[in-house]
Amino acid sequence: MDGTFLSIRRRKTAKEPVYIAPGIKPDGRREILGFWLFGAEGESAQNWEEVLKDLRRRGVQRVRIFITDDLPGLEEAIKKIFPEADWQLCVLHAVRDALNKVRKRDREALAEALKKTYRAERREEAEEAMRNLRERWGTVYPKIVERWETKAYALLAFLCHPKPIRRYLYTTNLLERLAKEVKRRTKVVEVFCDGRCCGEPSILGLESAG
Repeated sequence: MDGTFLSIRRRKTAKEPVYIAPGIKPDGRREILGFWLFGAEGESAQNWEEVLKDLRRRGVQRVRIFITDDLPGLEEAIKKIFPEADWQLCVLHAVRDALNKVRKRDREALAEALKKTYRAERREEAEEAMRNLRERWGTVYPKIVERWETKAYALLAFLCHPKPIRRYLYTTNLLERLAKEVKRRTKVVEVFCDGRCCGEPSILGLESAG
């Protein structure tokens, strides 16, 4: 799950998040579960909780794993509505965030050290890579290493799932490609208009594919 921002005019024009939730079924089929708009300029965990409630109301009975970014409160919202589901942080988001905070000369070496944690085939290998990360980089970039250690349970959740599908589970790349396609197709619109601005019934508010 993730959001992408589009320009929407209500009383004023602002970038608003469109909440998107694609899913992958056990047989590999992909399905867009919905798009939602809440009329607020910032992405929020409270709105994600409403998305999850809507999915539950519409018949989603079980989710094995959610892949998201680290928006504050999102993990709690997932555990509240789908307590049986695993939560996986997007590893590539975490890597980019870490590399943006290090000196240029260290980026390649640190990226390789981080890769060994999420490219491990077994959890024991990932834990060993995390220890090596602490030994090599703990005194140089303590905040980065501490964050990876603290969030290891979410960064490595995909290791509890079948090996053939793990590469789909540690990143939101599937969703990011979908968001890019949405923006490409809507580029000609430039600004979406709330029906109240255009003299038509409002189409904004909570929406989803039924």
